[in-house]
Amino acid sequence: MSTKLSDLDSSSIDRPSASPREKRAVRVTLDDPDIIFAQKILALATIVLPFLGVIIAVYLMIIDGGVSLLNISLLVGMYVLTNLGIEMGYHRLLAHRSFQTSPAIKYLLTILGQMAGEGGVIYWAATHRRHHIHSDTELDPHSPHVRHTHATPENLGLAKGLLHAHLGWMINDKVTNSSAFAKDLIQDPILKKINDLYVPILILGLIIPAIIGGLITQTWMGALTGFIWGGLVRMFLVTQSTWLNGSFAHRYGSKPYETGDHSANNIWCAIPTFGASWQNNHHAYPVAAKLGFKWWQIDIAWYFIFICEKVGLVWNVKHVVLSALKPRQQGA
Repeated sequence: MSTKLSDLDSSSIDRPSASPREKRAVRVTLDDPDIIFAQKILALATIVLPFLGVIIAVYLMIIDGGVSLLNISLLVGMYVLTNLGIEMGYHRLLAHRSFQTSPAIKYLLTILGQMAGEGGVIYWAATHRRHHIHSDTELDPHSPHVRHTHATPENLGLAKGLLHAHLGWMINDKVTNSSAFAKDLIQDPILKKINDLYVPILILGLIIPAIIGGLITQTWMGALTGFIWGGLVRMFLVTQSTWLNGSFAHRYGSKPYETGDHSANNIWCAIPTFGASWQNNHHAYPVAAKLGFKWWQIDIAWYFIFICEKVGLVWNVKHVVLSALKPRQQGA
């Protein structure tokens, strides 16, 4: 495995020093049919509804001859906020604990992340930690190389692998056992409450741009287009960009460091994901708050963390120890 359990969450699995065989003995997934069914329905809604919103948006653009500055502003504004909720909040703060902040900032980022439409924070973080521990093995929930959705592991070809890693895993993969991978988050009562309010918070993230659009234009059509552009289209773009991490960024890109998996640095994916797709960097040193190790590696979430650190909103920021990185051998 490329990532130590202690790098992720020392309380989430019984012993950080567990052997590889013992790690696999952990109950990684759940078998409850009701939970599995609910997960599939939620995943389908996450995939289908934003896509329908994009179709409606394209239709409205055609009949209206374009899109208004207001709706572009709602799209960009909500994209930035919710993507920061995912990348700065869900990912770097909660899944990897790469910096510390106040409860108010932590819960605000969590709420923004839930508005993104990628699932409740506890399940998201648990699935991500599972991905790191078992990266590109049969126990990885969204590897484009192998899956274990049936009785035995299955090696995946290019097209089938990309489809599984990008979308298919949310419907076909076994449900991650959050108690095994995110015990620390479950034990936070406020975070647990926010997690349990995932659907209402998600809906709020769709309603806010609708309210803004309606108030500014003083029309129901303004509210509708605000809902479509700042809500559904924004949700489509945020989720699609995040899913690129598991699909394209584990297939295409540079691999300067030895990580034991297929993670790659992909600049074209890193820009819309606010830096998340510097995947090879990230898997080489998961707890670093800055994923763009080189000056030219654009890492938008890090820029926000850096500013917040300078003004005292975050602290104990973890930085990469370059001497700890193992360069990949030429031709490997």
